[in-house]
Amino acid sequence: MLWADEKPMQGGIMLLGFGARNFFSFKEGIKVSLELGGGCPDNFSHGRAVANILCVKGANGSGKTNVLKILSFLNHFCCNSFSSKPEDVILVSSFFHNEEPIELFCEFVSGSAKYLYEVSLTARKVLQEKLFRKIERTTLVVERDDTGLTTCIKKYGDLKKIKIRKNASIISIAHQYEISSLEPIYGFFHSIVSNVSWAGRIDYSKEFKLASQFYVEHPAIFKQAKEFIRKSDLGIKDVKIKSATDDEGKQFFYPIFRHGVKDVEHPWLPYHAQSLGTKTMYNTIYHYLLALDAGGILVTDEFDIDFHPNLLPKFVGYFDDDVSNRKNAQMIFSTHNNEILNYMGKYRTMVVNKEDGESYGYRLDQIPGDIIRNDRPLVPLYISGRIGGVPRL
Repeated sequence: MLWADEKPMQGGIMLLGFGARNFFSFKEGIKVSLELGGGCPDNFSHGRAVANILCVKGANGSGKTNVLKILSFLNHFCCNSFSSKPEDVILVSSFFHNEEPIELFCEFVSGSAKYLYEVSLTARKVLQEKLFRKIERTTLVVERDDTGLTTCIKKYGDLKKIKIRKNASIISIAHQYEISSLEPIYGFFHSIVSNVSWAGRIDYSKEFKLASQFYVEHPAIFKQAKEFIRKSDLGIKDVKIKSATDDEGKQFFYPIFRHGVKDVEHPWLPYHAQSLGTKTMYNTIYHYLLALDAGGILVTDEFDIDFHPNLLPKFVGYFDDDVSNRKNAQMIFSTHNNEILNYMGKYRTMVVNKEDGESYGYRLDQIPGDIIRNDRPLVPLYISGRIGGVPRL
């Protein structure tokens, strides 16, 4: 995770696409692209060639969260797998736990170069890991198997000095050994901020101590969070963080809230007296804000689950706006909110379905014909089931 006081590398980062095969519920695979193409109208592209926002829609159990797990897994594997013990398994699942390799890829820009990262693995070991780089032409710059390096161009020659572990990414290993050549790649995967783990969506609704600790350590983000909460029509005028000690004598932090109506300010109220929506916003909004602040990639599953539907366009709009999103951060999110579809349009919406236990997905602009038009709302089509992604009741 890229914290707010860390800076993205020079030239910035941009996620172009990602995908997987034999990964959780995706047997034959899923490919996700954020590249918009020339046919996307300006009111959706805002002049960009790559989308800053992407919505994933689908029925319960269709595989929406598994789409987001691809990036969450790559974040953990490429940044933190070195910290696992040599005998540990890799936290990943194939389609119904079959023995075939799991394959994942991610295409992105870092600085002045375009990269394609590919990995093939099982829960026991990495079978193959590749990194391609494109500046003027595409070059395979690093490749390894479960025994060691098989390809390494001169720029990455320092990688030959390190021992390759079968259950760890070479990117994570290189970072631990302070090998600088792969730092731009590490930096990209480190920029992914997610509320998804191997087991699914992480519930932060009760993690006020974790959030408070973060706010104490990052006062600039706390200032932004208070402003966001204040403007979200929750009746809250201010938030303060207090400290206390637990039964073991360890210090922890907790919030108190001041409500007000017009010019009347009421006494400060404790955390447990707040609504679920207020608690959830306090505990989760910093993930959103640090991605914006650092130019990262926010991957969020049902981020709006405890919020009023009208708040989701507000969240998404900050990533879509050049003023509030000066560092070109990206947001990929799943939601059951239907009204957001009209804002996203077919070029920035992916639908996931499941047949016979197997998930598959497509971006709405991939549907042939003229069933979806840019000048017509998406919501009626979606609710009718004509474009997929709804339960069959």
